[in-house]
Amino acid sequence: MEGHKGEGLLQNMFSYNGYAAKCVKDVYNPDPSEPPKTTVKIVADPDRPLLFSYAPREGLFLSGAAGKKIEGNILGKLLSIPDNDVQRHIDFLETYGFFFPVSSDEYTAISGDDLCGIVNRVKATIRLMSAIAKRDYRSILICTSFLLFSQPLGVGPDATSLYSCRHRFTELLESYNHFPDYSQEPEAVVKGTITVQDTMRSSYVLEYSFYQAIKSGTDTTLLGSNSRWYKNLTAMYVGCQEENDSVRSIIDFFFHFQTEVSIFKEVDLRKLTPFKRFDENSITGEFQKTLLKVARIVLAEEINFNIAGIHPKYEPGSLFASWQVDTLLEALYFSIFYMKAGVEIYKECENPHCKRDKYFLVEATRGNKKYCCPQCANAAAAQRYRNREMSK
Repeated sequence: MEGHKGEGLLQNMFSYNGYAAKCVKDVYNPDPSEPPKTTVKIVADPDRPLLFSYAPREGLFLSGAAGKKIEGNILGKLLSIPDNDVQRHIDFLETYGFFFPVSSDEYTAISGDDLCGIVNRVKATIRLMSAIAKRDYRSILICTSFLLFSQPLGVGPDATSLYSCRHRFTELLESYNHFPDYSQEPEAVVKGTITVQDTMRSSYVLEYSFYQAIKSGTDTTLLGSNSRWYKNLTAMYVGCQEENDSVRSIIDFFFHFQTEVSIFKEVDLRKLTPFKRFDENSITGEFQKTLLKVARIVLAEEINFNIAGIHPKYEPGSLFASWQVDTLLEALYFSIFYMKAGVEIYKECENPHCKRDKYFLVEATRGNKKYCCPQCANAAAAQRYRNREMSK
């Protein structure tokens, strides 16, 4: 599908034509010992065409033919979907369409987990951008780790119709387990150490006995050191010396952080589960500096990957410049691309009973703006007043 052509683009940065979707949810139980599995079947609804546009300070919105806003804050609505709530994701698709064009004649099937996974990556990208702006190192660590450690997605008939960003670090983490043989190296024989070139500390001295224990899968005093992630990470740290500076920075950060702080057991959208508990708010010094560098690399890779298919187009009839945007997912990431890093962020409305979009676009300097609208501000003030009266 092509970006919309018309006078409305004089004010709007880009547009995208799509269709609402019709969805059917199938739930089946493969085994009594396993949780139910959900598949969502999707077709485009040609009777409900949609036009999305983007404008500064407005974000992505539904628009009319001339670019006029009909419904705003599409990205905020996506962020407001409860994590892993398949039905609420379906509600979004039936209103705003699927993330890439689908047939109007036959179903495109996607698992409920993959559907939520697509949205979770968008959420993590926006949260990471906001966390970098606020220097919220806890959130930076969680979002960066989620984008790097979570399983890449492939959705479609041949798993290539839509696929998530495959960071080089992630590819290595999944499969790299080559441990160079240092048994004849003088340093290892005489000193019992291995010196590794390092982007964080110039060089780092690793105990050879520890290296051998990780290589063989032997238990060490470091909790979680025999996990697959950590084993591959150690092999990457020692063996991947030819990778570029960006990849090496990511490898070096996670090796040092997990070796010196705690090894990751699981990584989720909102939390890390380490083998040994640690205070995520205590990230200081060189870890802060390197984490910030790594987060910026990951954020850039994530956005660049998802807008790679967009290209400029010049119309011969109207002599009008436009962007070719082919999918709703591209439009969503392109709207993130146009956000001013450090200037604009999405905030969550602090009214616990917010019935609007919950997340809203705001200037980062307006850190005291707590509510998405005056109604929510008034409702929260009224609730505080009632609470005070009840406590008397």
